[in-house]
Amino acid sequence: MHSSAEQTISFNPAMREALRQNRKTVTRRRFSSVLPLNDTPDDYCFLRMEQGHAVFASGPLSASPELRIDCPFGSPGTRLLVAEEPNIILEVTHIRAERTQAITEAEAQAEGITVCESSGAEGSASTRGYCAEPHDPHCSPQRSAIAAFRILLTSIYPTAWARNEWVWVVQFRRCQLGGAIRPE
Repeated sequence: MHSSAEQTISFNPAMREALRQNRKTVTRRRFSSVLPLNDTPDDYCFLRMEQGHAVFASGPLSASPELRIDCPFGSPGTRLLVAEEPNIILEVTHIRAERTQAITEAEAQAEGITVCESSGAEGSASTRGYCAEPHDPHCSPQRSAIAAFRILLTSIYPTAWARNEWVWVVQFRRCQLGGAIRPE
């Protein structure tokens, strides 16, 4: 069942451009810093999503009570209004929790990471690889989309990759104003 709830979400300039170009269909957002999860991320195990909550266990599974955390991005059907681009509306299609380093190459590309090319210094060859900002002349192409995503994530959440913290994985599709789903 789809919800008619609407919330606001922000993106940095590179990710807004990826949204405009339909290169971004998922976003990873760190769990709130007031929660104990990311102080010691190895101590928690994600069990399941349940009615807009992520359910975790801590310590030995048989002895630990479940920890339920509200998802701040709603549930499938929630509409997310892009704060900096009011004409971009995203409809949540799936939400889950995972550790930052669990991302796959395909998921990193769905985050808006794309192939880019950097012109080399005078007389040297250009470098082709992956980055979050393909038109940035200072881009340093990476060998994989995951490596480029790690750089992007670290620029937003400095400790998230190194500590392999928990993040919300919010998959979405773009909608047109008035509610009609934008064709793929």
